[in-house]
Amino acid sequence: MKNFSLFILLCNFLSCCTIREKSKIHYLSTLENVKFIVSKKDSIRIDSVKTSLKRTQEKFDKAKNDGWICFEPYDKAEYIKGGVDAFRKSIFEKFKVSKNAKEGENLIRFTIGKKNNLEEVEILKYSDKKSKMQIENIFRLKEFDHWSSARIEHIPVKQQFEISIFIRKNNN
Repeated sequence: MKNFSLFILLCNFLSCCTIREKSKIHYLSTLENVKFIVSKKDSIRIDSVKTSLKRTQEKFDKAKNDGWICFEPYDKAEYIKGGVDAFRKSIFEKFKVSKNAKEGENLIRFTIGKKNNLEEVEILKYSDKKSKMQIENIFRLKEFDHWSSARIEHIPVKQQFEISIFIRKNNN
């Protein structure tokens, strides 16, 4: 009887060890689907700047001054508090995986406005409701609203990009 009780106890212990749910981890993608959003009005202004620069360059070429107009035709939106890497790191640190989170992808689309602001955050896909709520709460924080707007030919424009937060079981 003693051996049988020990056997039952051992089986119970082993079954508890195998049933124990593994912890979950999360990781982030790089920025995806990055694009500029240019209004018709902005497009006209950008074309005007390009035409003006082209005329000025032609004048330099005719005068044979070897002058050259050179600057970046566009600047991407930039997170002021340390760049995109710091933005991703902040998201990673603030996102906490709940014990009963489901594995999967949480896809978020950001729109950076013309006025150096985080204009819109859309959650396109989420693994579970708790993760979605946590993402919404994270982006209500003021610290994520520190951006410099994208520019094309020095004209402020909107920029949009996506990032994913993946949740999976920890294999360790």
